[in-house]
Amino acid sequence: MKRLKLLLLWLAFSQMGIAQTGHYFVSHYKPDNDNINYISYDIVQNPKGVLYFASRRGVLEFDGRDWQLVETKGAVYTLSVSSKGDVFAGGSRGFGKLGWNDQNVQQYFLLSDSLGVARNIFASVPLEDKIYFLNEWAVYEMDLNETKPRVTLASSSETGHFSGIFLIDNQVYLATEKKGLVHLSSSLEPAGFPELGDAEIIFSESSPDAKSYLIATDDGRLFLRRNGTTTVEFKPNDLLYLNNNVMANASWVTNTLVAIGTLRGGVVFVDVDTGETKDILHYFTGLPDNDVYAIHTDRHQGVWVAHDYGFTRIAPFLPFRTYNHYPGLVGNLLCVQSIGDQVYVGTTVGLFQLVREEIYEDETYTVTQSTTVTTPEETQEIQDEIRQTSKKNKFGFLSLKKKKKEEPTPATPKKQVVTIKPASTKTVTRQIQRKRKILKGVQYVFKPVEGISGKVDQLMVAENKLLCGGVGGVYEINGLQSSSVSRDPARTMYYANNLKQLLIGTYDDEITSFRNEQKGWQAADFPDSLSVYADYLFEDNLENLWICGRDLMYKVGIEDGQLLDIEKLPLPEAAVDRTVGLSYGSDVYVAQNGQFFQYASYKNAFVKYDSLPSPRKYFASGGSFWFYDGHRWRTIDKRLQGSIKTEWLGLFSDLRFLSPAEQGKSLWVITSTNELYKFAGDMANSPSVTNPLFLKEVRGTQSKLSVKKIMQVDETESALTFEFIQPEFVSLQAVEYRYFVKGLQKTWTDWSNLNNVIQFPFLPPGKYAVMVESKDLFGNVSKMESIDFKVVPPYWKRSWFYALEFFVFGTMVVLSLRLNVSQLKYRYLSRFLSALTIILLIQFIQTIIAVNLNFKSTPVAEFLVQVMIALMVLPVEEFMRKKMVQADKKIH
Repeated sequence: MKRLKLLLLWLAFSQMGIAQTGHYFVSHYKPDNDNINYISYDIVQNPKGVLYFASRRGVLEFDGRDWQLVETKGAVYTLSVSSKGDVFAGGSRGFGKLGWNDQNVQQYFLLSDSLGVARNIFASVPLEDKIYFLNEWAVYEMDLNETKPRVTLASSSETGHFSGIFLIDNQVYLATEKKGLVHLSSSLEPAGFPELGDAEIIFSESSPDAKSYLIATDDGRLFLRRNGTTTVEFKPNDLLYLNNNVMANASWVTNTLVAIGTLRGGVVFVDVDTGETKDILHYFTGLPDNDVYAIHTDRHQGVWVAHDYGFTRIAPFLPFRTYNHYPGLVGNLLCVQSIGDQVYVGTTVGLFQLVREEIYEDETYTVTQSTTVTTPEETQEIQDEIRQTSKKNKFGFLSLKKKKKEEPTPATPKKQVVTIKPASTKTVTRQIQRKRKILKGVQYVFKPVEGISGKVDQLMVAENKLLCGGVGGVYEINGLQSSSVSRDPARTMYYANNLKQLLIGTYDDEITSFRNEQKGWQAADFPDSLSVYADYLFEDNLENLWICGRDLMYKVGIEDGQLLDIEKLPLPEAAVDRTVGLSYGSDVYVAQNGQFFQYASYKNAFVKYDSLPSPRKYFASGGSFWFYDGHRWRTIDKRLQGSIKTEWLGLFSDLRFLSPAEQGKSLWVITSTNELYKFAGDMANSPSVTNPLFLKEVRGTQSKLSVKKIMQVDETESALTFEFIQPEFVSLQAVEYRYFVKGLQKTWTDWSNLNNVIQFPFLPPGKYAVMVESKDLFGNVSKMESIDFKVVPPYWKRSWFYALEFFVFGTMVVLSLRLNVSQLKYRYLSRFLSALTIILLIQFIQTIIAVNLNFKSTPVAEFLVQVMIALMVLPVEEFMRKKMVQADKKIH
């Protein structure tokens, strides 16, 4: 509990720098097959963009669409990619390489079987044309130019066991039990990094330009080594957080940004130039687990994290920041609106505001208090005994008489004060404990707005005031307080600038009007004739108010803030979905039932608008109209098109809400999966690196085929499936494909994210060429060389076989003619062989024509071919007939 409290405090403290900018975009992956164990210890990517994960059962391959497990008969702990792009793996059974077998199936080929005890390989590093593998007892080297590996160095009593292998300054260093960090060479020279002291290295990671190395040691320190010169200690702002949560691994994102994985605190993104924490991704901000097993940066600067629940890709440079991971947000998200620096989100259960919350903690501290104490003088009283004596009378006898008569007076003793110790002063110091409130951090949380319950699906700003609408009515919002404008459940609301009034379409099929006055929003007059069902309201540039109904559009003229005439314009059909409209310039458009209609003023009616593709999904929000055409989200408003790269929205095929923010420089986005993003227009640059398009595999009816084997395919095995891929890990909608099969099609197919798989149930004999193209969100097209292949008929349908038959039977006919023509039985045999030879000749000619000539197959064309073949065979048939006639004459 104490650890959790400390973690929460540090997370809150980190939010002071992150503020309300949101968190990095994350997406989660795991294999669909539950039999695949996806707990991974290492991640790499080959030059084609395909990712590989080291798992307990083998190597997992992921190309953005499909998962494939390459079994290794043992756990895999480390992966490396060679300079040639080959993937090497090391684990409990040794080390090996991924390749393709004779059946064109990817397979793991063990390489260490000749080395005996080369087991439990837990680390590997690639260097130029070599891969180094490590276990506790030896270092193994695999030279790419050789077929077998060798032992580079074995442990000894001098070195002790090996614990790690690292690349620093393009040199291999080895962590040993007794000699510490040494340079991997014949003499095992000391590493020469005195700054590290006796600490052991946890990880050493190279920047993308290989000029900087981030080194972490087991004593909680970080070091930066740049340009191979000096090693300096690096102290990021949140070093204490990193140490409290135990640094485990790291991966550079850019030459200045690095992601550090921990065992208890997720992933921390740090700027190595300033030490500033850019973001922390953990359980409370979108990461399913705080324990990071492995971390890797792909070619698109996405950071892959392996954890207990699969894999998460963090995209620091994707122009989306997530906001739904701030605590306190409840319900399905419906709308969002920002006013100033305040953010409000409407959900199915109410309205929430993102607020800044300071976290204080009671701290007990000690105060030293000094006081001066005066010690009084110490004294003692001494009493002197004084005896009473009478005076002698000079008359002796008289004195004797008086003595008898007078009583003696008791004597008063005298007191004498004696000082024992003089007075003194001294200073007394004492410790006093007190308590005070200490600011430990700042966090951002969503808090509900008071007085609002139920669904809130509309937010708008009118006269610099925030209004929300839903089934509970319409309210004006001020901070976390609300004041009622109308208690009637609102289907839609709109602020008419030409009327200076707030119009509310209720569920009672009425339209009520309110005007903002000093006392707040007050009811205003509105014609009863416009108390109609309203899906949506908007104004055009000609001061007309439009009311969208189910099957009618109401056009209301306005002049000088006064309502004039009202026209009812029928729509082409009754609405099944919600009818929405918009005005762009002097044109008015309406979307209804998946179709666009435009107002034709010369007809005073709505006509179908074909210049835009039919929208599959559409909605109007935040004063803008959006629709999805099957490929991407679009808007007619060219102001948004020019200021924001709306192509990025194609990552989401199903959006629930879109609204401009920051004067059109950014967008609020709510997806169907209940994610809330802020799309930053200033970050929306198209990616500079793309993965290549390549042929993944060719599948036949029984097995997979290699490219070499499909150069010529038998007609009986012409049921082929070609699968192409361009790895993309942000979204399946990010890449679309089209293809053209020369010899089978005349035009290219349409763009679709499903056209990467081409299936041929049957291909007739002929020559074919498969051409494929891919296109990303920004219209960048990738091409690959065409795949040429030929489908040949079975041997008994090929021209050489018919020629052979013709030759054999023709020879038999000639021999039969030379037989003794006097015998009747040879006469009928000769006729039969002659007829059969003519038939085979016809088949032979047909085959030659079919193979070498391509023409459109029609009954007329086939008839003409038959006539041509008959004319070609006619001389042969004439010759054979003459021979048979001559034979008959001889017989007779």
